[in-house]
Amino acid sequence: MSEKESSLPEDWFEKGDEEKKAVDILLKHGGSISVSSYLIQQMLEKYMKGFLLSKNWRLKRTHDLEELLDTMVEYDLSFEEFRELSQEATAFYFFERYPFFGSELSQEEVERIYNKSLELIRKIEDDKFGAAEPRFVYAGAGPGQD
Repeated sequence: MSEKESSLPEDWFEKGDEEKKAVDILLKHGGSISVSSYLIQQMLEKYMKGFLLSKNWRLKRTHDLEELLDTMVEYDLSFEEFRELSQEATAFYFFERYPFFGSELSQEEVERIYNKSLELIRKIEDDKFGAAEPRFVYAGAGPGQD
């Protein structure tokens, strides 16, 4: 296995898609909230890096979504509406990786941020596919929902 990360946007979108599907399963079936939150951060990081790579950005090692968003805004000012999301989801990265006394996320909070994340992903996909229908939408827990 190579130690070098791919610079192909499609590879990043594919990994982001895998994490998106995993979050959906976890949220629908009562899985770990902290793992779900971590995967939301990872999913967004992959999609954001994929978007930037599609603009000939040079890959940078960072988990700070706000830093990535700063660069995305240079390409399209309308991404600014996702500033709060990038801050909240970046915190998820640390919440899952390190124990914090008295900190607990609620299912509702994670679902709210996940749904906002899907809005950002749709915007990225619109750029990639030309305003195509979203390929994935989280509709909440419930039997028979995909």
